[in-house]
Amino acid sequence: MPSDFAIRHAAHIVKHGGVIAYPTDTIYGLGCDPYNPDAIERINIIKQRPFNKQFILLAGDINQLKSLVQLGDQQKKIITQNKEPTSWVVTASKSAPSWLTNSSGSLTIRISMQKDVQRLCRALGHAIISTSANISGRSPAKNSFELHKYFHHKVDKILVSDKKPAAKASRIIRLCDNYVIRQ
Repeated sequence: MPSDFAIRHAAHIVKHGGVIAYPTDTIYGLGCDPYNPDAIERINIIKQRPFNKQFILLAGDINQLKSLVQLGDQQKKIITQNKEPTSWVVTASKSAPSWLTNSSGSLTIRISMQKDVQRLCRALGHAIISTSANISGRSPAKNSFELHKYFHHKVDKILVSDKKPAAKASRIIRLCDNYVIRQ
């Protein structure tokens, strides 16, 4: 488990436009400040992925997404009571940055059950961008050795965990109709 200092240092890096690699509840991810389009562009360059591809926003709790999404009480209940790592496609708020939303005005969120992600988002005061820690077309990093192999000189900080991520990406469900996009 990363120390409190390591978490605060990672949050400082993210707040100042940096990119980090970190463990999530499913796989290792790359993250940055969702309000910083330059940092998001840098992740796309690092991953060698298309610039129009969507990201997931990870949060430690639902309140860290309040300014980005439009959710009714029943929708919040569905998301917060879910116990399986699930990313939800939801309606973006009008104040959500355009680079986070798709053409239909939605974005993808997940409430992380991973304690380090919760600590990181609490230190940030908001959600963090999340995308799999890999070069586009390659398998995601499964451990700290692979993280360093892929990203040692490309990201600003690597957080590692003594707990191994599940190694399976989260399922993705469109909340408005419960359509399963990825199982």
